[in-house]
Amino acid sequence: MISQTTKSLPMAGTPRSLRLGVEGMDCASCATKIENALQRMPGVGDVTVSVHRGTVTVSHDGKAENEKIQNQISDLGYRITRVEEIAVKGAGHETDDGTLPASDDQLHSHTDEPGSSNQAWWRTRKGMLTIACGLALASAFLLGKFFPATERWAFLFAMMVGLVPIAKRALSAARAGTPFSIEMLMSVAAVGAVIIGATEEAATVVFLFLIGELLEGVAASRARASIQDLTKLVPKTARLEENGLVREMQADSLSVGAIIQIRPGDRIPADGVILSGESGIDEAPVTGESTPVRKGPEGIVFAGTVNGDGLLRVRVTAAASDNTIARVVRLVEEAQESKAPTERFIDRFSRYYTPGVVVVAALIAVVPPLLFGGVWSNWIYKGLKIAFLI
Repeated sequence: MISQTTKSLPMAGTPRSLRLGVEGMDCASCATKIENALQRMPGVGDVTVSVHRGTVTVSHDGKAENEKIQNQISDLGYRITRVEEIAVKGAGHETDDGTLPASDDQLHSHTDEPGSSNQAWWRTRKGMLTIACGLALASAFLLGKFFPATERWAFLFAMMVGLVPIAKRALSAARAGTPFSIEMLMSVAAVGAVIIGATEEAATVVFLFLIGELLEGVAASRARASIQDLTKLVPKTARLEENGLVREMQADSLSVGAIIQIRPGDRIPADGVILSGESGIDEAPVTGESTPVRKGPEGIVFAGTVNGDGLLRVRVTAAASDNTIARVVRLVEEAQESKAPTERFIDRFSRYYTPGVVVVAALIAVVPPLLFGGVWSNWIYKGLKIAFLI
C-alpha cells in the first residue's frame, strides 16, 4: 500500500493525469486498441501507450473517473498492475512528493498477483490458456483415434477452450472502437471453419494463434527486462562527503554539486567530475570499451561505470533522472516507441484495407449461395480464403 501526505484533494473538473501499469501489452495493435478505447471516453484528452514500459498515461479533464478508465482497459483483456496520479501544474493541489493524491485502493500495487510480468511464462494467463488449449487439442486427437464418433465434438470443445477468451476480447475491442482487431478476424475464421466442417483445422488454428500470442508476450517481456537491467547498473547508495564526514545515502537523492567518494571496485553512482584521485575507470557498461580508461582530476565519469584501483572524490554534475544511464534508457524507449514513416503508412493503409477485404470476403461467402444457388460450404470456404489475405 502506498501512503502519501495529502494537503487537499483535487477538485472534480480540474485537469488530471493518470499513469497505469498494464500487463499483457505485447505489440502495436495492443496500443491501438487501448488508445481507441480510451479516446472514446468523455473527458479524456491525450493517451500515451508505451508497450515496452508497460504503461498507459491518460490526461483527462477530471470528470472521467479513474475506475472507469481502468475498467475500460481491463475489459480489453489486460491487467492493471499499478495506478498513479501525476501532478498537473496549476491544477488542483499536490502532495508533498509532487503527485496528486489518490485513494488507497487506486494506488495499491498488484505486481505480486498471479500473471504478473515477473512470473514464468507458464504461470501467466496467456501461458495457462495456451497450455489448456494444447492439452484439449491433444485429448481430442486421442479421443478421435479411439472413439471416432466423438472426434468432431472433441475438437469443437478444444477449439472453444481457446476461442471463448479470444472472442470476448474481440467483442470488447469492437465495442471500444476497434471492430477489425486480430482477435475478431481469428474468431470469424474459426467459426467459418466449423461451419464448413473443418473442426479439427479450426481447433489447430486457434491453438497456433495462442502460441503466437504467447511468444510475442515472452519476447516483449524480455525486451522490457533488458531495458530495466540498464537501471540496475547504477548502485543504490552513494558515499556523500559533507562537513568533513562521509555517510551513505540513496544515490537517487544526490543533488547536483554534491561531493561523493568512490572506493576502488565500486560502481560510480552519478555523473560527475573528478576533484581528486586517479584511477582506471571501466566504462564498458556505457561505452562498450573493454580497456579501462585512466582518469584523474577534471576527468569526467559516468554513472554505472566501475572505479578501478584508486579512491576518487567526485562532484556530481547530473541528477539521477538525468544521468548517462537514465538518458540511455530514455533514448532506447523513445526509439522503440517511435514509428518509422513506413509503419505509419501501413497503419493508415490498414484502416481501409482490412475492412475492405472483410466486406469483399463476406460478399463472396454470402451472395452466390443466396442469389445464384451456390453451395454454402464451398463459398464460405472461398470467403475465408479471401479473408486470410489480411
